[in-house]
This record gives sequence, C-alpha cells and structure tokens, in this order.
Amino acid sequence: MNRKKVIKLFGGFLAVMLIFTILSRAVSGASMARVDTVKITTGTIEHKVRASGRVEAGQEAAVYTESGQRVKEICVREGQTVEAGEVLFRLDMEELEEQILAAQQELEKTKLQNQDVANAKAFEQSNRQTARQRAQEDYNQAVSQGDSAVAEAKRVWDEAEQALQDYINSSAAADNGGEAAGDLGEDEQPKGQGPRKEEGTDTEKEEGQEEPATDGSSQQGQDSSADKDSPVQGTDTPQDGGTFKQGEDNPAEGGSPNPGNQGTQGNGTADREAEKEALEQAAAEAKAAYDAAVSSRTDSVRSAVRALEDAAKPQSAEDSTQKQNEITRQQQDLALNKLLALQTAQGEVKASVSGVIKQILVSTGDFTSDGAAMRMEDTSKGGRIVLSVDKSNEKYVGKGSPVKLKAFGSKDVITDYAISNITANEQDGNLLDLTIDLPKGALEPGIMVDAEIVPKSESYSSVVPLQALHEEQNGYYVLVLQEEQGVLGTQLVARRLNVEVLDKNDKDAALDEGLLTRDQEIISSSSRMIQDGSRVRRIER
Repeated sequence: MNRKKVIKLFGGFLAVMLIFTILSRAVSGASMARVDTVKITTGTIEHKVRASGRVEAGQEAAVYTESGQRVKEICVREGQTVEAGEVLFRLDMEELEEQILAAQQELEKTKLQNQDVANAKAFEQSNRQTARQRAQEDYNQAVSQGDSAVAEAKRVWDEAEQALQDYINSSAAADNGGEAAGDLGEDEQPKGQGPRKEEGTDTEKEEGQEEPATDGSSQQGQDSSADKDSPVQGTDTPQDGGTFKQGEDNPAEGGSPNPGNQGTQGNGTADREAEKEALEQAAAEAKAAYDAAVSSRTDSVRSAVRALEDAAKPQSAEDSTQKQNEITRQQQDLALNKLLALQTAQGEVKASVSGVIKQILVSTGDFTSDGAAMRMEDTSKGGRIVLSVDKSNEKYVGKGSPVKLKAFGSKDVITDYAISNITANEQDGNLLDLTIDLPKGALEPGIMVDAEIVPKSESYSSVVPLQALHEEQNGYYVLVLQEEQGVLGTQLVARRLNVEVLDKNDKDAALDEGLLTRDQEIISSSSRMIQDGSRVRRIER
C-alpha cells in the first residue's frame, strides 16, 4: 500500500472520530441537566405575618338608668351608630312622678325621725347637766358641813384636855403647899398662930383657875362641877386667910387645934380625885365625839363623791340611731335627686359618648334593673383591631412592630400604625392576639381589614434564594457549579457544600459564610434531579 493511500485512510479515520466526538458531545450535552445559578448577596430576611380582623371600638361604654323605671320607647337598634347626646330610650313619666312623690315622703319621715332623736338627746343632756350640778352642790355642802363639825369637835376636845391639864397642875401645886404648912406647924410654927395666909390664897387660886370657855354651856357645866367638888366648899375663910370649920375654935386665939382637921383633909383628897375623873371622862367623850365627826365627814364626802361620779356617767349606752337615720337620709336624698334629674330630662336617656350600639338589654313595657340598660362601643377616643396569628410567629412580632392595613374593597394601604399589645388568645392556646390601636376617625367600627406585619430584620452578608437551599436529616447544603477536566475536555460538575442556615423565610435564606465565596455560582434550579458529581450545563442568559 502506497503512502498516499495510508494517509488517506488515516485522515478518514480522524474524520470519523471527529464525527463521533461531535456526536458524543451532542448526545452527552443533550443528556446533561441544565442548571440556573446565582451568587450570594447581602440583605435582610423579612418575616411577613399576615392576618385579618374587624375594626372595633377602643372601649365599651355601659348605659345605666335608675332601676324600677318602666320603659316606654326604645329609639335605637343594635349595630346602629349614634352620636353623644342622642336619645336611646324614653321612660314612662307617670310612673316616674309617682316614685318621686313616694321618695319625697320617705325623706320627710326620715327628717322627722332625726329631729325626734335630736330632741330626746337634748332633753336627756339637760337632765344630766342638772343632775351633775345638784351632785356638785351636795358634795360642796357635805365637805363644808363635815369640816365645820370636825372643827367644832376638835375645839371641844382641846378645851376638855386643857381643863384636865389645868386641874392636874393646880392640884399638884395645892398638894405641895399643904405639905409645907404641916411641917411648919409641927416643928417651927409658934403656938397660937393660925395657918399661913398664902395657903388660903393658893386654895382660892386653884378654885378659880379655869379659862373662859367659848361654849357657855360647856364652861358652865365645868364650873358647876368644880364648885361642887371643891375641897374647901362649906368652910369659912377668915381675914388672914386661915381655913376653919364653923363652930370650931380658932387656934390663933389660944384654942387647941381642930381635932377633926385630919379627916377634913382626907375628904378633900377624895373630892379632888372625883373631879379629876370627871374631867378625864369629859376629855374622853370629847375625843370620841371628834372621832365620830371625822368618820361622819368621811362617809358623807364619800357618798357625795360617788353621787357626783354617777351623775357624770352616761345614763344610757351610745345610741347610733341618729347616725343611721342620717345615712338613710343621705341615701334617700341621693336617690330622689336622680329621679328629679330624670324628670327634668323628660324621662329621656341619652348616649353619653359617640359609638355603636352593641347590645340592648331592656324591652318596651318592662321595668329597668340595677344592671346596664345598653352596651355601646365607644368610638369617641378611637378604635382598635385585634388580629389572631399562629403562636409560631411569636419571635417575629412584638410591641412596636409596624403594620400595613388595607380595608376590604379598598386599594389604599395605611402604614402609620404598629402593634400596641400582644396577649394569648382566650379560646385557643396556639394563637396570639395582636392589638392595633387606631385614632379617632381612622376606620369605622365593623369594617374588615387585611393586615401585614413586617418586623425589622438583621442584615446578613450571605443570602441566597430559598430554592437554592437543600435540606436533609443532618442539615442543609447547596450545590455549587465547578469546572473539572474530563476525557472529553473541561466540563461543569455540581459539587455539594454543607452550610449553616442563620435565618430564612418563604423566599430567602441567610447562610453562615463558611467555605462560600462571592465568586462561586450556586445552583438555584435544575432541569432534572442532580446530586453531588452530576455533570451539568449552565443555562446561558
């Protein structure tokens, strides 16, 4: 075979191989998955919470009226919007006027009862005052009379003691003088000379030595006793002071001494002892009279003090009847004023605030009760919206989170409001109630609205679309596009790269950077199922 033929055959082979390579690449390219890629970006992960709710009044207001009033006419219906001052219902005026008359009569009766109690207390107070004054007067009189009686008894006792002491002193002086005269007559006295004049003088001095008594009768009795018991009574007293019995010879004239002189002296001693005993008895009786006067004064004053204390005590227990009547009067007066106010209003009960009638609790022809007659949604201070959301959103919402509102049937979005309160739902523990306060006039009560809550999010440096993230039991991973050298040349292969998810929502996921770089292409979608090592073809954009 010549050279040309060999070259020609080899060229044909190469051409066939080229054709097969082209066909092989075409077949391989047709069988590879076509993928779309993205690169990591910087951004936030927003968690939008959506819910619907109805606009309510900011607070409820109850409508009250006096109980026991007959309802004549109801002027509103439930769900109706009313303004402050608008008539809600009317009462029967005839029934009202009868109740006013009865209340006035009861009030007048209570006032009369209070007046009777006050008069009785004033009368009792006057009697008690009189009793205290009389008891004080009796006390003063008892003290005065007792003091006078004690003082008089003390004076009589002192005089009796003084009389006794004076008698004792005079008797002692007389005894001393008699002994001296007897000694002189026996040894030294000259015969024919009578007794010394001084002896008779001393005797007379003893008899008359008593102080004048302040009480004439007492002193007279004492003087009489002294005169009666005097040892010299019935004797004659001569010029020179001697003492002789009548019919006896005077020794001074030369006669013999009185042979009965010794017996006379014995009788005088007995008389003096009797007089002394009488004076001692009088002193003892005066002392007993003084003790009796002191005891009588003590008893009289004690009785007067007790009477004074008894008069100062309340005659009866504390009586609260007047206070109770006064409380009753105040209550009756208050109830009457309320009835009079209804009469002035012609029996019309009006709305105190603007709002919506939520519930009517009275009926025409029936009597009102102590409870509310109607309940209203008060819109005078604005309204509110209560949204119920799943409890899983708790970490994405909080007080102050901004809210977007849109009323049903409207395209306008209101973005000026935020969550004011978060509470657990009373009926379902898996739900949260989010409250949004609305200013007056923002939205009418009863309107349904859609709400969207978009809390602020942290900024992340590695954010990818959620569709680029794959999840398995052990965690998350992404597939990145990587060029590799193969038999047929350079080719693109999907390679698995495990990642850590920091946050995600229904659109994006924030990843921990790890081995990812901003130049890497992350497979976000594929025309068929691929896995780690799958050859892929990039979709050209």
